Amino acid sequence: MKTIFGKLAFAISGVAIASTAYCGTYVYISNIEDADIAAYELTTGSSPHLNLVGRFPAGKFAMPMAVTPDGKNLYASVRSKPFSLYMYQIDQSNGQLKWTGAIPLPDSMVAVSTDKTGKWLLATSFGGHNNSVNQIQANGYVNPIPAEAFPSGGKNPHAIIFDQSNKFVYVPQLGTDEIKIHTFNASQAKPLSETSTSVALQKQQGPRHIVISDDNKFAYVITEMTGEVVVFSRDIKSGALTQIQAVSSLPSDSKLVPGRPRPPTGSPEATAFDDSNMIFCAEIKLTPNGKFLYTSERTKSTLSGFEVNPQTGKVKYLFTIPTEEMPRGFNVDPSGQFLVASGQKSDKVSLYSINQANGELSLIERVAGGKGANWVTFVKTK
Repeated sequence: MKTIFGKLAFAISGVAIASTAYCGTYVYISNIEDADIAAYELTTGSSPHLNLVGRFPAGKFAMPMAVTPDGKNLYASVRSKPFSLYMYQIDQSNGQLKWTGAIPLPDSMVAVSTDKTGKWLLATSFGGHNNSVNQIQANGYVNPIPAEAFPSGGKNPHAIIFDQSNKFVYVPQLGTDEIKIHTFNASQAKPLSETSTSVALQKQQGPRHIVISDDNKFAYVITEMTGEVVVFSRDIKSGALTQIQAVSSLPSDSKLVPGRPRPPTGSPEATAFDDSNMIFCAEIKLTPNGKFLYTSERTKSTLSGFEVNPQTGKVKYLFTIPTEEMPRGFNVDPSGQFLVASGQKSDKVSLYSINQANGELSLIERVAGGKGANWVTFVKTK
């Protein structure tokens, strides 16, 4: 492993593309087939544009990414053997990535997340049904020995996120149709509680990803197999969730049928899985001002938009538009004015403007992307 990583560090030195040296907004997209991370600068003003900064090597099936709160370090989970976490420093002047090493992960981790202190990295495994916690050192290097590793308490967890207070962690369990709720204390040696409470969803909904409103009052879940946005109110003191709404993310004329759990990405079973007419939702994101919410569906390759009522937390379906083929990942930029979508079966990346009055998405451009694009992460450098 050391030899492979050493060669990788050498290779990285030649792939960066020169870019203007000033602070700005950058977007990173992991490409599972090209085994790299593409970095773009988002320039705004009268002519918004995605400018390629560079392509930075990573392991094959590098997928979920996480960034420290200060925007200085990026981590990518590699879901091919040997399962590992690749670590990079983000050049604050131009967005380029400097590879700083790799550490082993206990399993194929489908999601990684950093806490709001920047001291802890959490991960969860879809196929292994477990969670892990690693400490992040002051220089951004992640301790290779987990502080914690334990079963997720459900089946097929697909995300692991913090609430805005950094006191609670939410882990949707796609295979058991529930969301596990853990307490978190960043000052403890073992910060994540192994015990958890849970909230149940309907059978075969398949809760996949979750986002929490900036005011910490509401949580929004996209269900992979039924294509619904499930809205929960949050008890800020206990972290408990209470369902208040479920709305389809599909257009009324959709002919898709409910899906079923997929085998882990990269497995032989996944290659033979026929999902040609099944609902296959993936991502969910809120705009920073909480006014609009977006979801993606991979079978028909679409993005859907919703209006959010800030008082009640409830959503109203607005539209569905076509996008890049198999949009596993997309994200909203920190200003809330733009959305970037990639496609796992597309060699292009789409940049959209977000209408601040009605949430409408307008395509600005499509730029060259990598093969197997999936995770999309924004960083605003200081």
